[in-house]
Amino acid sequence: MPTAARLLSAVCLAIIAYVVSEMVMVGMLAQEPDLNFGRFREINVFIAASVGWTMLGARVGNPYSVSLGLGLMAIAAAVFWCLFAHAFWEMLQMSMDRKFDGPMEALIGAVQLAIEYSAELLRVNVVITLVVGGLFGGLFAEFISRRWR
Repeated sequence: MPTAARLLSAVCLAIIAYVVSEMVMVGMLAQEPDLNFGRFREINVFIAASVGWTMLGARVGNPYSVSLGLGLMAIAAAVFWCLFAHAFWEMLQMSMDRKFDGPMEALIGAVQLAIEYSAELLRVNVVITLVVGGLFGGLFAEFISRRWR
């Protein structure tokens, strides 16, 4: 059932994903100026909005202290699914180029890619943005659910 809390949770996590995607892109472009990101931002925004709608917006109606944890859980889930999506896509591209000998090697390669991609998130500004954004998103979702019923 669509609610204001679900909608605004999706929007809030989408904004956080856009900001963090920009931060990651700037950091990676500083190391390698010729990178092509394709639809990196759009995919991350879509995944984060989906997580905001299904995980954060659906679990509102608790005390504010619980909403802080829900916000962090939603950010962690969004980061996980974004890493999974990009690593899986890259694994498919590498599989089409026959860089893997079999399906198990491809799956192991996808996990290794996700670990490599997660290293880009370990910058201080990215971690602080994710944590503060998650806390704010949880509080915001709870506030909206109490205001608009």
